[in-house]
Amino acid sequence: MVQEDGTKAVDRHILSRFDGDLGYFRGLVLDMGQRIVAQVVLASEALSTCDVVKARKVIHDHRRIRDLDMDALEANARLYAIHQPVARDLRFVLTLARAVYDLERIAGEAVRMADVAEAMYEYQPSVRDCVIFEDVRRITVPAVALLERSLKAIADEDVQLAVQVAFDCKELNELFEGAVRRLATYLMEDPRNIRWVIDATLGIKSMERIGDHACSIARNVIYSVTGKDVRHVNIASLAAS
Repeated sequence: MVQEDGTKAVDRHILSRFDGDLGYFRGLVLDMGQRIVAQVVLASEALSTCDVVKARKVIHDHRRIRDLDMDALEANARLYAIHQPVARDLRFVLTLARAVYDLERIAGEAVRMADVAEAMYEYQPSVRDCVIFEDVRRITVPAVALLERSLKAIADEDVQLAVQVAFDCKELNELFEGAVRRLATYLMEDPRNIRWVIDATLGIKSMERIGDHACSIARNVIYSVTGKDVRHVNIASLAAS
C-alpha cells in the first residue's frame, strides 16, 4: 500500500512538472506572438507613412524576437528530452513548435517592410505618393486580426476558432488580389509611380504571407485538438465539418 501511494505521488510529481514545462513553452510562444503583432502593426505604419523612426524601431526590437525564438526552441527540446510526450500532448508540443516557425517568419516579414520603409526615407515621397500605400494600411487590419485570433486559438486550444481563421484566410487573399489591381492603375496613370508601386506591392505581399502563416498556425491547432492533419485539406470542407 505504501509503495502504491509512493508511485502515485511520483506520477503526480512528473505530471505536474510536465504541465509546468508545457505551460512555460506555451507562454513563450504567446509572448513572442504578441510582440510580433506589435511589430507587424508598427512596420505597416512605417511603410504607409514613410516613418524612418518606426522602421528603425522594428529592426531594433527584432533582437528581442530572436531571443524569444531561441528560448522557445530550448523549451521545446527540453520537453522532448525530459518528458517524451505522446498522443495529444505530443500533438500540442508539435503545434507550438510549428507556431514558433510561423511566428519567426512573420517577424521576418515585418523587418522586410521596415527595411523598405527605411530605404524610402531618402526619397521623401509626397503626400500624393503616400496615397499609393493606402492598400498596405487597409490589408494590415485583417492580416493582424487573423494573427491575433490564431494566437487565441493556441491559448484556448479552440478548434472552432481555428477553423474560422483558416476559412477567413481566403478573404485576405481576395483583398490582396484587389490591392494588386488598384496598384496597377497608378502605373497606368503615371509611369513615374513605379518605385512607390513596387514598394507598396512588397508591403501587401508581406501582409498576404503573414495571413498565410496565421492560417498555418490555425490549421496546426486543429491537428492538435482533433488529431487530423488538415494542412492540405480544402478550406470549405473544414467549415462544413
